[in-house]
Amino acid sequence: MIRRLDLDIAIYRDRVQVVHRGSEAFIDQSAEFPFSDENSVVANAAHLEDTIVRAVRRILVGGGYSLNDPIAHVTRCDGCLGEADRAVVERSLAGLGIVTVLWEIDEE
Repeated sequence: MIRRLDLDIAIYRDRVQVVHRGSEAFIDQSAEFPFSDENSVVANAAHLEDTIVRAVRRILVGGGYSLNDPIAHVTRCDGCLGEADRAVVERSLAGLGIVTVLWEIDEE
């Protein structure tokens, strides 16, 4: 069975969690190269992208995923609610081939 690549992504300091919505496969990936600093949880876009790539690869290892029109739902991000930080996250996800990024962070 081929499933669409539809991911929930939560970003924490130097760690990401990725869940595939169709299979509920869950990956908790620590950063090999830190992407957070004291001012921003997403200070280094290249290292953030590397960490997300590692997590997504772990999900894809089982096969059966369509890479046509992949989508990411950002469901949590510790401290990256500003436009500049969102742009870093979106560029990192675009670098992975994610076509659509949906922000689903509860901003109470």
